[in-house]
Amino acid sequence: MARKDRDADWITNDAVDDKPAETCWLCGRPVGKTVDRFHPIPKSRGGRDTVPVHPICRETIDANFTASELVRHAEAGKALTDNETVARFVKWVANKPADFHSATKAGR
Repeated sequence: MARKDRDADWITNDAVDDKPAETCWLCGRPVGKTVDRFHPIPKSRGGRDTVPVHPICRETIDANFTASELVRHAEAGKALTDNETVARFVKWVANKPADFHSATKAGR
């Protein structure tokens, strides 16, 4: 019979600590426990790549941009923070904790 290793937890804990922290694609803050995967170019428009975003940042993007507008921003190489509302949001959320969440106003 094999011997049970009761101290094996230290192996998995070290591996988790070595992983670099992901940052949000929109606001640049480290992501928390809840992470959304966002398609900068919507799947309906042929986008395949995903980026990590906070749920509140995802709601802000969805409230302020349509799929067509996201494609136009990507093709022009423009940042989403060129939009005044999104720029104000990013400035406001900059000092909030990673798992901060608040209701997002409907835009568009």
